[in-house]
Amino acid sequence: MESGRERFKLFLNQSPLFRPVFIPFIRGLLSRIEDRPMETLTADPALWANSLEKATRLFGFDGVVAGLDASLAARACGCRMEWREDRPVVLPLQGSPDETPDQSRPMQLGLEVTKRLFQICQKDMACISALTGPYTLAEQLFGKAPSQKHMDGIKPLLVRMTKAYCETRPDVLMFMEGEALTLTGIGVQHRRIYNTLKNIANYYNIPVGLYLQDYRSDSIHSVSSLNMDMYIAGPCADQHPLMPSTVWDLGRGTLGLGIGLPLDDLETAKEILCQGAALYRDKPGHGVFFTSMGPVTRENNLETLHALVNEISNLILKGDIL
Repeated sequence: MESGRERFKLFLNQSPLFRPVFIPFIRGLLSRIEDRPMETLTADPALWANSLEKATRLFGFDGVVAGLDASLAARACGCRMEWREDRPVVLPLQGSPDETPDQSRPMQLGLEVTKRLFQICQKDMACISALTGPYTLAEQLFGKAPSQKHMDGIKPLLVRMTKAYCETRPDVLMFMEGEALTLTGIGVQHRRIYNTLKNIANYYNIPVGLYLQDYRSDSIHSVSSLNMDMYIAGPCADQHPLMPSTVWDLGRGTLGLGIGLPLDDLETAKEILCQGAALYRDKPGHGVFFTSMGPVTRENNLETLHALVNEISNLILKGDIL
């Protein structure tokens, strides 16, 4: 029987998949399982890494995502943070960004968690590193509509952090972006900064993915000009799940797509799974895997989550592969 890691490697190698890969963003699930606040869990690298592995094995997910904390890069650059409703909230930057964010305490904590997690999971699970994308980071540091001067200023900071995460040897490096990326349309400056970050990952032979949320559904196809190795469609601005047919062409010329499933609506999730499987069979050309529509929360129904994993386990993508 294939492990989650073997299955994800098939996706990365563009080999036929027998069943879908499922790698949800399980951030809030940790608090529920461990019965501890996230503030406590994320303060201890061993506890954080072990709880990620424990939750992944408990539900039979195919892989883990390290660094799924939208505040981490901003804090590494000098922003303060406070906890609200068990979630980190970035506070405005006071002064200039830290020029060595990869050496900061928050980033060192994140890297330590990643190294520990991959060490215990890489044998049988896919391992993905997540890092805040440049446009979301610039907005966190400087407010809405950061200038080109701001973007030029954070580029060397992102370069340092990207190198640091590549050295943890993930299967994929995923940049997390929100509305800020597509707000003014994708232009030369967007392509230039992402090309630099991609070149760094290419040096380490690591594919690069773009996770996007809070976008307008009519703008998601514009990111194709960034020429990423894969795209992951999270929740759009109206929070309605996107059907695979809406974004399928975004995967053209890439390794494939990651598509978010609503974990609180099993019937809609099943519909998305079935449509994704049908497109994979009928419109070959790129792969597909599934994730959660945004991070799993403490409030998600665990029975529904188990049921979804069972649906995915029994969904056949390619019936001739046994």
